[in-house]
Amino acid sequence: MAQPADGRFAATLALMVGGAAAIMSATFALPPAHAAELSAEEAIRNELSRLVPAPWRLDSATLDVAPPPPTSGKDGKPADQRAAAKLTLGLTLGKPTYVIDSRDGPVTFLRPVAVEGLEKTLTAKAVATRSASGWTVRFTPQNPEVLDGLGKPADEWPGQPVVLGTPEAQALREQLDRDALRRAADDAARRARDEDWLVQHDAASKIAAERADKERRAAEARAAQITDLRAKLLGPDRAVKIAAYEAALGGNDPALRQIASEAALQSRDPVLANLALKDWIARRRAVPVQLFATKEDASSESVLQNLGPFTVEIDGFTPVNGAIAGRMGAPGYSIAKSSTIIGSLAQTELTFSSYGCALSLRLSEHQTLDGLLRCQTLPTLIARITLD
Repeated sequence: MAQPADGRFAATLALMVGGAAAIMSATFALPPAHAAELSAEEAIRNELSRLVPAPWRLDSATLDVAPPPPTSGKDGKPADQRAAAKLTLGLTLGKPTYVIDSRDGPVTFLRPVAVEGLEKTLTAKAVATRSASGWTVRFTPQNPEVLDGLGKPADEWPGQPVVLGTPEAQALREQLDRDALRRAADDAARRARDEDWLVQHDAASKIAAERADKERRAAEARAAQITDLRAKLLGPDRAVKIAAYEAALGGNDPALRQIASEAALQSRDPVLANLALKDWIARRRAVPVQLFATKEDASSESVLQNLGPFTVEIDGFTPVNGAIAGRMGAPGYSIAKSSTIIGSLAQTELTFSSYGCALSLRLSEHQTLDGLLRCQTLPTLIARITLD
């Protein structure tokens, strides 16, 4: 393409914009080195190819040149020479053209618009102006609409162009349809899984909420029950207090029984303490007895070490009269070996008698039964039973 003196086009040609061929006015300049050798018609013909957009090719051109008379310039300088021409250009399409029918991901389906070899006639006006810098040719197309709507070659469209009606298009369409069906099936399966999960989650949430509500109501009822028991145990009405102790101690609720037992043992009321001790004895089968040496008898320490663990085994207990049957003893001395006992609970005092030993205990403020173990031929030992 011929370049102007400053190395740039004076104007450019805009083609194939938005799928329609639109040819705008264009101006071209010839370098002064060649301008003196050319006529106006030659200058115009040299620039005709620039007026034709790809993929069209110029097959014929008819020029009707009408040079105007030269005019004098100012200050005696020669005026620019000008010539006008009407152009009739015969164009032939060099490639088939297409427009977009649809797009599916990276695939662009094209619909044929024009076949290779299509002929069109383009008319234009040209004005050639000669100055000191050379010839300048300006084109003004008269019927650019003849190239509108003819699309573009397949390789100029984005994506993976595929022409409708070809085996490739049919195969791609079938593959895309299969892919779409598979995606739809996957989406449906995922939605079904999500819905199933939501149903299960809602059901689990409902069960958890019902369980939490049930536990809350049970806890509230439990707290109310404990509060009511404590109010009765601490209340001024002794008959109500005793009835509450009997109900709690005789029941199967460990927590309520523990509360009542601790309160009874700490109450310093012999009747209430007796109720707690009866319940405690009735629930025991073997009671370990802690023994301690006395300061009054120096040999008690040696006897204590040789005596071994001392245990009271309860075989039967009668709450009405406090009678206890069973065995007691320790392995260290024959006089203290385990033998049948006669025992009794009188308010807060507990006594056991066997063949050669006697154990007497009394409730202390520390919730223990403290007393003495006396065995024939052995020194007296301090005894304690912890009420756990």
